[in-house]
Amino acid sequence: MLRTYSQDKIEIKNIFGDLLFSHKCQNNIILITVESAVISGADLRRADLSGADLRRADLSGADLSGADLSGADLSGADLSGADLSGADLRRADLSGANLPIFCK
Repeated sequence: MLRTYSQDKIEIKNIFGDLLFSHKCQNNIILITVESAVISGADLRRADLSGADLRRADLSGADLSGADLSGADLSGADLSGADLSGADLRRADLSGANLPIFCK
């Protein structure tokens, strides 16, 4: 669940409602908050990012396993090295995204 507060604070919660990461800055948007979480190494497993606008986000190496990304706009996002196992990607826009490739 993404929650925006006045004073440009955005919280990322998991699918159970627990706080995973909080970021506050002037003119904050979810893209900035999610990239800040990835850079800081925050645990984003099972994050609720449904419907988030993450166009062109750098999510390389992020652990998004079990995350709810349904309806999220991930077009042009860098997901190289990201763990998307068990993530809900229904209705997500992945056009032009750099996706991880798993081979066995």
